[in-house]
Amino acid sequence: MSKELRRFFGYVIVFFCAVGYLIYRYFYLNPVTDFHKEILVAVAFAVLSTCVMGIYETIKYQGKYFWISLRCSLFIPNKETYVSLSYLMRIKLSGSERYFLVKGSKVDQYQPVGGVYKTIGNKDIYKEWEAHPKSDKKNLDDLRFFVKAKYVPEIIRWFKSRKDRETGVWREFYEELLESKIVSQENFQTIRAEYLCSHENILSKQNRFKSEQYHTLIYDIFQIELSPEQFEELNKLLAKKTFTKHYAFVTKDEIEKECFNVHKLKIGQHTKFTI
Repeated sequence: MSKELRRFFGYVIVFFCAVGYLIYRYFYLNPVTDFHKEILVAVAFAVLSTCVMGIYETIKYQGKYFWISLRCSLFIPNKETYVSLSYLMRIKLSGSERYFLVKGSKVDQYQPVGGVYKTIGNKDIYKEWEAHPKSDKKNLDDLRFFVKAKYVPEIIRWFKSRKDRETGVWREFYEELLESKIVSQENFQTIRAEYLCSHENILSKQNRFKSEQYHTLIYDIFQIELSPEQFEELNKLLAKKTFTKHYAFVTKDEIEKECFNVHKLKIGQHTKFTI
C-alpha cells in the first residue's frame, strides 16, 4: 500500500473517532463538564476539519485512479497482472481517407506502426516492483511485464511522470518502416509526431497468459504529420498496391470491422484507437 493510501486510511480512522466522540458528547454524556464543552469539543471539530482536508487532498492527488488504488490495495493486491505501456501512430492519407498499417511481426494481422516503450537510465522495474517479463525475455527494458496488482497505481503514476522511459516514437517508426525499406531514408529522415490522447484499459479481467488474472494496457496515440514529400511517397505506395505482405492502406470502415480484402485479412483490434 502506498504511503498516500496509508495516510488516507489514517485520516478516515481519526475522522470516525472524532465523530464518535461528538455523538457520545451530545447524545450520551451527562453531566457535561467544562473540559468537554470548552476543550474536547473544539479539538474534535479541529480534528474533523483536518481529516476532511486530508481525505480531500489524497483523493485529489490520486485523481481518477483513486478507486483503482483502493481496489489494488484492499481487494486484489497479489493478483497477477499483465502490464503493457505502448504507443500507436496514426498515419492517415487525407484525400483518400486511408490509414497506413504494417503487418505485425508476432501476430498475423495488420496494425498501426508502434510498440511498447522502453525504460532508460537506471530504472529497474524488476527490483522495484517485483516484476517479471514475458516468456521471451529478449527485451528486458520493454515496458511489458507481469506484476502484482498492488503495484499498478504506482506504475501508472510513474508512467504519467514520463521519467526514466522513452517519450518519443522514432525508434519503432525506424524499425518498422525504414529498416524494412517500406519507406525511403531520403524522405523520412525525421518525422513530426503530435500527441493526441491515451487509451487506457486498467485491470480488466483477462487470462491470455498463464497465471494472469488482470490486464492493464495504456496506449498513447500520436498523429504523424506528413511533409509534402512523405505524403507523395505514401500516395505512390497506395497507387502501386493497396496492400502487400508488409503493409496495407485501409479505410475507417475496415478498421471498425477488423478485417479487409473480403474478410480474408485481419486488422488488430487496437487499431480502432487511431481512428
